[in-house]
Amino acid sequence: MTTLWVDLLNPSHPLFFKPIVDELAKEFDIQITVRPRAETVLLAEQLGLEASVLGSFHDEKRMKTAATVNRVITLFTKVPSFDWSISLEDSDCVAVSRLKFKRSILFFDNDLKYRKRNGVIQFAENTVKLLATHIIVPKAAESMFADTNLRKKVHSFNGYKEDVYLADFKPNPSIKDQIPFDRYVVIRPEASLSFYVHDGSSLVPVLLSFFEGSGIPVVYLPRAKEDVDLAAGYEVFIPKVPLNGLDLCYYSDAVLTGSGTMAREAACMGKPAVSFFPGDELLGVDEQLIKDGKMIHSRDVMEIGEYVLSHQGKKNLTSYRRSQQVKKEVLGIVKDILQ
Repeated sequence: MTTLWVDLLNPSHPLFFKPIVDELAKEFDIQITVRPRAETVLLAEQLGLEASVLGSFHDEKRMKTAATVNRVITLFTKVPSFDWSISLEDSDCVAVSRLKFKRSILFFDNDLKYRKRNGVIQFAENTVKLLATHIIVPKAAESMFADTNLRKKVHSFNGYKEDVYLADFKPNPSIKDQIPFDRYVVIRPEASLSFYVHDGSSLVPVLLSFFEGSGIPVVYLPRAKEDVDLAAGYEVFIPKVPLNGLDLCYYSDAVLTGSGTMAREAACMGKPAVSFFPGDELLGVDEQLIKDGKMIHSRDVMEIGEYVLSHQGKKNLTSYRRSQQVKKEVLGIVKDILQ
């Protein structure tokens, strides 16, 4: 039987790959590895994804390259034989697949990394990712391939990667017992340690000040110790253990993030969604959601505050029928490739 290797890098990956793994496991042998970054390992365990923890992760930018090289070596030596690899925005997995002369499927939607030149390290990562045998992207991120020789191996789908795992989402009301507020907004800070983020200033303290002054409780989701420090002196709730981000979105009044994934989850869910990503250029998927009126982008605290206040209490949750169609389309693409 054909063996598939799935590699999980970041906290959103267990959610994304859970429905894909469940479906493909009916026809293929599957082995999973996971990088110990933030809550990725725990989320994989909570979702029932049996994975081997391999490699390491460092927040400090100068250590990231060494950790990546070390992880590639570790994966090369410890991942058992496989026929195909499947990953999301994962240069580690693609590199190992190429070194082992195996085929790979890479999902990505961060076209901003490819449109902006951010130094040698980011260029090297981009170059490796584009070596994947097949690339699957949302149509909103497809345009960057229009005039390249990669076009023949690029597959696109209508929707967003977040749709894949929202398709079967059922909210768990027990999460409300773990949050000390009946109503709240979710705030996740900028991914300031990512190579593609250069503006080191954070909007988080100003946002926290606004919502505290407005009497609106905040569930705050820091990535690293530096993010925790941003909330010093403010009355916020920081979960002691990772909580399901989709449940947090579902029961919130709004979701605000300096990165992107949680805002897209909220937008696809029909919740008020704000991106305060620190840059004038946005991902194609975010631009499309903004164009469709499902999300806003701003770093003006008053504009953000007015948007959130104007949507408080509105029940604008959407049907997941569209997400179910997206999931079906994505699985169809993957199965066609693997045939």
